[in-house]
Amino acid sequence: MEIIRNLFNEHGYSLLVHPEDDKSFYCCLYSIIQGDKHPVNAQNAYQMQKDIFEYEKKNSLYFHLFKPQCFDCNGNHSAADCLKCDFGRMSAEKRPPSPRECYAAADFLRRRICVVRYDPTVKGDLKSLRGYIFAPIDKSGIMEPVCILMFEKQPGSLQFANIYCSDNLTTDLDLSMLPAVIKNKEHIHCFGLRFANEFTLLFDNSVPNCRKTDVKDLYRFLSLKLYGKEEYHERIINTICNFELEDDNLELFVKFADRGINEKNSLSHKRKILCYHVEKIRNRLEEVPGDGEFYALSSVYNVDIIVDKTGRGQWQKFMAVVCTYASSFDSLIILQNQGQKGKVCYGPYVTQPDSCFCCQNIPEIQGHIAKIENNIHMSVCKYHL
Repeated sequence: MEIIRNLFNEHGYSLLVHPEDDKSFYCCLYSIIQGDKHPVNAQNAYQMQKDIFEYEKKNSLYFHLFKPQCFDCNGNHSAADCLKCDFGRMSAEKRPPSPRECYAAADFLRRRICVVRYDPTVKGDLKSLRGYIFAPIDKSGIMEPVCILMFEKQPGSLQFANIYCSDNLTTDLDLSMLPAVIKNKEHIHCFGLRFANEFTLLFDNSVPNCRKTDVKDLYRFLSLKLYGKEEYHERIINTICNFELEDDNLELFVKFADRGINEKNSLSHKRKILCYHVEKIRNRLEEVPGDGEFYALSSVYNVDIIVDKTGRGQWQKFMAVVCTYASSFDSLIILQNQGQKGKVCYGPYVTQPDSCFCCQNIPEIQGHIAKIENNIHMSVCKYHL
């Protein structure tokens, strides 16, 4: 680390290196909050880690979407329990933080965090290093980013250090001052491959491109775009199905399962109807997702979805009906029915090949009201009564 420190000093930067290797990331966060340039002790680092984990569990619906670090999860578990188990094993095995913790830290601090990965092959050319910005979901009140160096001491062991300008008393750095090429500079509020929860994918790949694909199954396509692989399709299905079945969402999603449901039906009858519908979705007895699934997907993954079910340019927009976040991702999902002979097969609507989803031309939505009522949950319920 001393060699790296000297290298940064030669280029006008200073590193604040912390002694607690396995908790050095949390030392960096504590140092940012306190505005202190002194190494952080173990007790403060432990408390910072605990605060971040608690923040993730408090917002488990979102952070459960990130692939766990220590075990496989098909999404058919309690979000809070899944996170708790992952955190317990990470702590016991002294695992380094994952991108999930970086995003949680950005939300917790309400700051953009630029993580710069040190690569020994750059041989002194800091501008060849790669950086990635972890931004809060809330886009308001954006401040200049703080910068943290990530260095792999050995396989599976990461050390972190604060980066700041030698002649600047704060850890704030203007984007133009960052000692790295920022991989997602124009796409910090796109979903990218964040949910795959792997640093390598973020640093070594560009933002996922929107391109036509041979993948015919919608959930496999979504898995490919959200996680980088098709194999997490079952996780996506279980996550949205569990979301529909939550007690607070029953009254809303049962109306998508059965249009004949009204206020005269008992709660137990409604739950029976919705459970039957959800099981058909899980077991792929319903090959085509309905409006409820599109609304659930939008609500859970915080992404706007535009769909042409006919293949003739009759577009519908699905937004979060259970609002959890202040705003959705800049990148959205646009799907068009590309099936033939009456068969429904959704594929990506691509107008700008090999560009991010946020760069695609948004289709004109007939009858779409630009200003959505704040209480969209009530609006949808009233519409389907």
